[in-house]
Parts: sequence; structure tokens; C-alpha cells
Amino acid sequence: MRRFICLLMLLLIMTSSTFAEQKDFVDIDGITYYHGDPGFPVWSMGNRVGAVADLSSAYIVEEDEKWRLIGFLSFPVVLRGQGGTEGAIPLEEEWRECWFWQKLKTGDFFFNRDGRAGNKVEGKAFSRELTAYQMLLDAAEANMR
Repeated sequence: MRRFICLLMLLLIMTSSTFAEQKDFVDIDGITYYHGDPGFPVWSMGNRVGAVADLSSAYIVEEDEKWRLIGFLSFPVVLRGQGGTEGAIPLEEEWRECWFWQKLKTGDFFFNRDGRAGNKVEGKAFSRELTAYQMLLDAAEANMR
């Protein structure tokens, strides 16, 4: 009986530590990453849905003297609660292509609206997007080499 209890306690400890290590989202230096992988930052988050970008897929779609269009792959995340990643469900099977614009003269980023530059991405409300867009731009430039 004593061995059984010891074995059961050992099993519970091993199981709980295994589950504790399996976090879908990890914050590193203020940036949230999927599985703690710096190649997959969370780039957008609302009340119920977020999105994870794949930096290795980033590329420059087109560029002229004024604008640069950057494309990348992303998958949605269904959130539980008010914009937090605790208990979020990643939907990796739903990869989709996303785009954003950069104005070359200023370096500012803009949302993609119907194939054109839309609203400027600015302010504290879009700090997650601004950080990820810079990471995606850097990755797109590196991927072009």
C-alpha cells in the first residue's frame, strides 16, 4: 500500500510538472510568443480572437518609390476571457496570408485595406502590431537575402 501511494504521488508530480511546462503562450521582453518560439509572435489581439505571425514566411510583396507591401502567414487564436492568452486555443490548421504597408519616406506602418494602405498603425492600442510589424519587416528583408 505504501509503495502504491508513493507511486501515485510520483505520477501526480510528474504529470503536473509536464502540464505546467506546456504553455501555448510565453511572454519574453514584453512580447508574447506562441510556445515561447521567437519565430511566432502574437501580432494582433482583440476580445475573443488573436493572431500569431510566422516570421519565416514574411516577404516583400511589392515596392515602389513610396510604399512597401509586406506579406506573411498567420493563424488565429480563440481567446478565453478579455484579451488574455490563458486558456487560448490556437487554430494552426487555419493559416491565412496577411499584409501590411510601410511608407518608405517615414517608415510608418499602415493596415492593408482592399489592397491599398489604410489607416496608420499608431498609438498604445496598437503597440502589439507595431512591434510585430517591425519584426516582420526585418524578417522579410532577411528572407530576401
